[in-house]
Amino acid sequence: MARNAVFFFSAFLLATLIAFWPTYFTRLGSMATWRVHAHGALLFAWCLLLIAQGWLIRDRRAEWHRALGKLSWVLAPLIVVSSLVVEHGTLARAAGAYNAEALYFAYVIPALLALFALSWGLAMFHRRTPALHMRYIICTPLTMFDPVFARILGVHFGIDFGPGQMITYALVDAILLWLCFIDRHTRYRVFHGMLIAFVLLQLPTFFVYKTAWWPGVVAWFAGLPIP
Repeated sequence: MARNAVFFFSAFLLATLIAFWPTYFTRLGSMATWRVHAHGALLFAWCLLLIAQGWLIRDRRAEWHRALGKLSWVLAPLIVVSSLVVEHGTLARAAGAYNAEALYFAYVIPALLALFALSWGLAMFHRRTPALHMRYIICTPLTMFDPVFARILGVHFGIDFGPGQMITYALVDAILLWLCFIDRHTRYRVFHGMLIAFVLLQLPTFFVYKTAWWPGVVAWFAGLPIP
């Protein structure tokens, strides 16, 4: 699994380029906010780091892998912070006029960030146990699967965020189930636990934004003095 992870990471980067090419890469000059560019650069750097790390493992360069892996201590927290800053800016500009889509993604984004932080945090906690570390690292791009493939479905196939969300969630869960199947003869249950975590955070997506109290939470977050 570890030796083939580089191909999964490379395929994910290709999908990311396809997803964001028409809405971001071709419009770089028209996007004035540095926050969006910083956010995009950090996520792109994470994809490149995963590919480099996967290649180093495949090439049996463990020392280089460990040295380069130290970058994740900087990149991962910055990804979480930049994602929250970008979402805060989006909500703040709405000035309290939150439609259903804004309320919807005000849950989805923090939920995916929580899964990313969990995957990365457990990977680093188990960094001295390569089998566990590698499995948790594989889960980090799965937390980004939804915004990438939801954008592909929306931009290239015209599928709205509601149905698109169900498709992307189903695909992520199917990948985790497949990974559980691959791992069935090992003693590791990383993907089983992560599948449970993903589903638990996915389910509220479809009803939290409809509750009476959620707009208040969103307004509180949007009102925070984040530069």
